[in-house]
Amino acid sequence: MSLYQKGLLAFALVILIAVAAVLLLVSRQTETGFRQYALLYSGRAQSIGAGLLTYYRTHGSWEGVQAALPALTPAMGMPQGMGRGGSGRVGEMGNAEIWDFRVADASGRVVAHLNGVPGGKLTSTQQARALPLIVEGATVGYLLPDAVSARSFVLGGPEAQFIQQVRAALWTGAGVAFLAALLVSGLLVRGIVAPVQRLTQAAEQIAQGDLDVRAAVSANDEIGQLGRAFNAMAESLARSQVIRRAQTADIAHELRNPLAVLRGTLEAIADGVYAPTPENLDPALAQVQTLTRLVEDLRVLALADAGELHPARARLAPGILLARVAEAHRLPLEEQELTLTCVLPDALPDISGDSDRLAQVVGNLLANAAHHVPAGGTVQLTAAVEEGGLIARVIDDGPGVPETDLPRLFERFWRGDPSRSRDTGGAGLGLAIARRIIEAHEGRMWAEATPGGGLTVAFWLPTLSDEARL
Repeated sequence: MSLYQKGLLAFALVILIAVAAVLLLVSRQTETGFRQYALLYSGRAQSIGAGLLTYYRTHGSWEGVQAALPALTPAMGMPQGMGRGGSGRVGEMGNAEIWDFRVADASGRVVAHLNGVPGGKLTSTQQARALPLIVEGATVGYLLPDAVSARSFVLGGPEAQFIQQVRAALWTGAGVAFLAALLVSGLLVRGIVAPVQRLTQAAEQIAQGDLDVRAAVSANDEIGQLGRAFNAMAESLARSQVIRRAQTADIAHELRNPLAVLRGTLEAIADGVYAPTPENLDPALAQVQTLTRLVEDLRVLALADAGELHPARARLAPGILLARVAEAHRLPLEEQELTLTCVLPDALPDISGDSDRLAQVVGNLLANAAHHVPAGGTVQLTAAVEEGGLIARVIDDGPGVPETDLPRLFERFWRGDPSRSRDTGGAGLGLAIARRIIEAHEGRMWAEATPGGGLTVAFWLPTLSDEARL
């Protein structure tokens, strides 16, 4: 059974139950009210009321009416012996019988009960249903047959025909209401099911490899939110596929060049063109080292993507760590005619981190600056306590990066312009790895333009609290 059929069936059952309940209640209430009215204004009830009014006019009050009811029965046109001492049936009323009734005064206090003990008071609803007893324009009392009397009252031909007409009208109205409600329900269910069907079709197309398909969304309800979330997911999948293809091409490119050099060198040695001397083997060895670094970088990124990059964290003094990494890179930068300066406060709060991974991050940032800053430039390493944590910055005065390209610096294999091409070194993975390592330490990394020209790459790490340092 389809979702549309299930929804329509559920609505049909609910509508049927509601219409049936209303039909039964209205039909019963209508018939009961009509019988009550017919009973009150029948000839026999009017005769009883006339006898009671005669008693009131004669005595001027309802005093003693309870005791006088058996004596008043013949005056009401009823056979003697009926009433309190008889069979419990007051008498016939044309084609019906009154079994019991109460008489109340003008205030609603019950002064007589044909087959019971007087007492109590009629409610306002009961007074509205009772036959008023009026003398000289003033209501002096009420005659109220009991519910059994009303239900057992046998209607005459015209009255019974009227009830049949009312029942037929109610059934017709119920049928029309059911069909109309079912039609509206069908439209509502269709409005819910149709977007779901479109989502299903779009999902099937995506499963078949068509990532450009999108579901049409026009509503702002939960189904519309689902459609927009689905489209966002499809766009994310499409972007991921583009990125994955680009990364595959980049990896192939990075592997192809070192392998081509290795193959050429080894073939030349095998053919006797080159002698297997250290001078001829060093280029091949350098390419092997490049491949080793690339494979290791890819392994780290794969661990980060899988959430398996777990730093071996311990309490560290960041000033000592930064100074040690800077000193290790000082000589390589001087060989490139670059000046490295460190601005580190004497006392920095301790951090919790993996010393090897964090040293790799700082080393990647310094190496990235060295690759792109021309000879004669400067690279500066600074650290400070800001924003409730430690911020380290690597600042250079190189050519910089356009503002629009700053967020892309941390994408894998991304290179902005020829000055930052592969020919200057690196596979375009260093900043991506650095950011993932910092994020694994609950930190964040960003890039910004250096005032006056150049690039600044910074990262923030949480510091240990005073209690943790004790």
